[in-house]
Amino acid sequence: MLSNAFTKTIRDNLRATIAWTAGAAVLSLWLASMYPYIRDSEEMKKLLEQIPPEVMAAFGMDPATFLTGAGYLSGQLYSFIGPIIMIGFAVSLGAAITATEEKNGTLDMLLSAPISRTHVVLSRFAAVALLAAFVPAAMAVVLLVGNGPFGLRLSVQGILAVNVGLWLLGMVYASIAAATGSLTGQPGTARGVALSAAVLAWFVSVFAPFFGWLDLPSKGSPFTWYIDENPMLELWSTGLGWLVISSGALGAAAVWLFARRDIATELSVFPETRLTPRRSRHVLPRSVWLLGSVAGKTVWDRRRTIFMWAAGIASPLLITFSAWPALSANAAAMAAMIGAMPSEIFAVFGMTDPEALATPAGFISSRAYVNIGPLIMIIFCVGGVSTLVAKEEQAGTLDMLLSNPMHRRSVLGAKVATLGGLAVLIAAFLTAVAFVGNEIWDTELEPMHIIGANVGLMLLGVFFGGMSLALWSFLGSGGAAVGITSAVAVGTYFLNGLATIVDPIAPLRILSPFFWYLGDTAPLAKGPQPAYLLLLLGGVAGSAIAAWRFNTRDLAV
Repeated sequence: MLSNAFTKTIRDNLRATIAWTAGAAVLSLWLASMYPYIRDSEEMKKLLEQIPPEVMAAFGMDPATFLTGAGYLSGQLYSFIGPIIMIGFAVSLGAAITATEEKNGTLDMLLSAPISRTHVVLSRFAAVALLAAFVPAAMAVVLLVGNGPFGLRLSVQGILAVNVGLWLLGMVYASIAAATGSLTGQPGTARGVALSAAVLAWFVSVFAPFFGWLDLPSKGSPFTWYIDENPMLELWSTGLGWLVISSGALGAAAVWLFARRDIATELSVFPETRLTPRRSRHVLPRSVWLLGSVAGKTVWDRRRTIFMWAAGIASPLLITFSAWPALSANAAAMAAMIGAMPSEIFAVFGMTDPEALATPAGFISSRAYVNIGPLIMIIFCVGGVSTLVAKEEQAGTLDMLLSNPMHRRSVLGAKVATLGGLAVLIAAFLTAVAFVGNEIWDTELEPMHIIGANVGLMLLGVFFGGMSLALWSFLGSGGAAVGITSAVAVGTYFLNGLATIVDPIAPLRILSPFFWYLGDTAPLAKGPQPAYLLLLLGGVAGSAIAAWRFNTRDLAV
């Protein structure tokens, strides 16, 4: 499989593809199995006639079709959870088309072969498209098999259309990651830009019914093209065509940018900048002082992406704050709707107290501190370990660093402490943003509750970062460490929710880091908790184990 760029890309990403595909299939099966409870609820039928469409839209539901299999799955699976899985997977694939190997220094060897840059990018892009298709294909198979037993009454064409749309949505953001990677050569930047664009586009589409000024931007949102005309009912809508055009145009941009990029010197892709006189070699870069220490070099390596990661959580946080006044006007109806839905649906996704969704603390927490926030913070911390430690060993630069008169534990400790400091910086920024949102939209959140939510979020990322670091120290592979940590994070996330509704596994809930972070109260409805110490101790323990193991491990093997 190493004979060409296409098959090598398949081989490099095969394990990750299996993991993402299995997760998507399990989630699809779970949500589809809950449909009979929704369909047969008399209270839900009455409430759908009373609740304003804007309130339903905030939860991804269409009151006219929600009690049908197509409407239920569009609202519960294909408007939020499905896109999170699809985009997260596709963006990781897109960033690896050129940027990952360029950062590792192996792209030069590939391009020295008698093969054009355009052929390399197109071959890898085709492989990414094939791998990304496995996730919606698995979801489609689950729905086809469960269509009869769960009484979904979906058409085969509808199932195919919505999953093709989901795949195209993922390919749009994979293309954004590929184009950004071709421009910058930085996989972290590529992922950050693509994920930030996805989060903003989703919120623009969801909250357009509340704010008139979002009408125009929402028309250009890939989420609007994807789900505005329900693919399960409208089948092949014009929006799918726009997704095809967008992913194609962005893919072409990735090819064009990479063809003009000077990998050796990292000059700008634009030729006119080559005419700009070079600085004198005696004029030092503005931030050269950062390169004088391991900690400073760690900050230097993350200097461009730290703001994007912070913005990735802060943007939906602010938009959620801004949506609360409109929702609060119909708080009673929203509370009744939540009460009529099976609590199991909310519990699976970490909301063990669904009634809190009718409060500002519960609603804002559900979007920023239960779903999107933990996802981004964990990716930041685990990805930071992979980029700043594991990949340096793989690229061979760690050997050069350790040739300096520095103790191994000092090197690793400086990197880990700096990464933790960057996580604290993100949490501090989010705290400031939450205070601003609280004042502007008068949500009356307690200051200590805001601080506690952000401290808990930061420590959750630190915990999984420490776990990834410890695994790397034993396995010697950043990819394996990230994969295992991601699997543990997903498993413990669902364990926290499922343990509240499945009695045999209820005693295991205490083992979930998400239980220590979330508990049974919305993060913005409580201050710092004693259980947060377990998250901190877990992160510290993982780092200590890594330092001990790293000090004795032979890097040559």
